[in-house]
Amino acid sequence: MALLTYAIGDIHGTFTKLANLLRHCADHCGDNDFRFVFVGDYIDRGCRSRDVVKLLMETQASAPEQVICLRGNHEDMLLRAAQGEDEILWLDNGGDATLRSYGVGAAADIPPDHLGWFARLPYAISDGPRFYVHAGIMPGVPLQRQSKAVMLWIREQFLLDSRDHGKLIVHGHTPIVSGIPELLPNRLNLDTGACFGGPLSAAVFDDEAVGPRAFILDDGAIVTAPQLAELASS
Repeated sequence: MALLTYAIGDIHGTFTKLANLLRHCADHCGDNDFRFVFVGDYIDRGCRSRDVVKLLMETQASAPEQVICLRGNHEDMLLRAAQGEDEILWLDNGGDATLRSYGVGAAADIPPDHLGWFARLPYAISDGPRFYVHAGIMPGVPLQRQSKAVMLWIREQFLLDSRDHGKLIVHGHTPIVSGIPELLPNRLNLDTGACFGGPLSAAVFDDEAVGPRAFILDDGAIVTAPQLAELASS
């Protein structure tokens, strides 16, 4: 059986979209072996951040070798706020919605098991031909030497660079106005703006090719890579 990897973009508290997408991915996977890679930003902006985190923690606990959750800049901002640093920055970027979802008044009041989970999230992983990270990388710097700040926050220097990075960079962080994944020769952006009314998207990878074989949206639609190219050019 094939190993299928489902890489999922920024969730931002959109619990129903996450639950639906996970169900559609499970239906698509069938009897194949599977792995999930979430590229960060599980919280803030959307109204059900606590439910999203609880579902991810439970899903990961049930299959720890098959569910990988990376750290996004919003999880990092929350952790800093919980330590008394830059709380205004976090609140101004949707942290207020997260506090409401937890029913608490400050980041430090979020349950310790959730804060501990955020603190343990890795910044990036690679499965050989692909490098999964939240925001992107600094072009020209070896992947193993990327800084945490770059992997959490970079935008233009990465997004506008067309060079080959040695691996396909699979990321989120920058919402795509069109609401469809952005597939380029050197990178794939999966942030389709779920919290802004766009879909929550998953890219499906296998071991036969570097690029995705298909995309699955939270409404159950399945789009192939050629179909995505047609949508992007229309």
